[in-house]
Amino acid sequence: MRAFQAGNSGLLSSPDVECKAWSKGGSLLRQVLIELIDLLREQKDALSNMLVLSRNERMIIINGETEKLENVVRLEFRELSKLGAIEKRRAALHTVIASEFNLPADNVTVSAIAGRAEPDEREAITKLQTELSALIKQHADINMENRELVKAHLEYTEAMLELMVDSEDPLNNFYGGDGRAATERRKTTGFFNGHA
Repeated sequence: MRAFQAGNSGLLSSPDVECKAWSKGGSLLRQVLIELIDLLREQKDALSNMLVLSRNERMIIINGETEKLENVVRLEFRELSKLGAIEKRRAALHTVIASEFNLPADNVTVSAIAGRAEPDEREAITKLQTELSALIKQHADINMENRELVKAHLEYTEAMLELMVDSEDPLNNFYGGDGRAATERRKTTGFFNGHA
């Protein structure tokens, strides 16, 4: 297996990172850009799958179908594993691109790459960058909604447990009959009083 690495030779044998671009022919830079486009497409597919799973997770949370949640989380981890492998391959390409563009690795961004690519590759990279950015934003929004749904669900569950176990009267524990804060709360026996 061959992989990219910065340096004079540009190649290093590595069992961890395989690069398909070497077999496609053409200039090294063009091959690397084609490989980058392929990786961005794979990343887009994996992120699209994650978005679908997050939407499913949202419906599972809303419907209270917690038994289905474990399966969705397992599928999400599978997609995250794919994204990790894609990132590993992208990092190898990143090093070669930095070397080919004669740039410090920190300055090599998707925009910088697109700006130096030929028109066909530039168009593909720019389109994928836009699509990936949109997917990432949608995924972040859904994750935030899911986090809030889980939080609300946990607060509801906690409130229900307090109603069953707490010995305070939930209807008479904030204000007295005169509208002022109650100084002494009326104690009652909860549905479950903590005794076995």
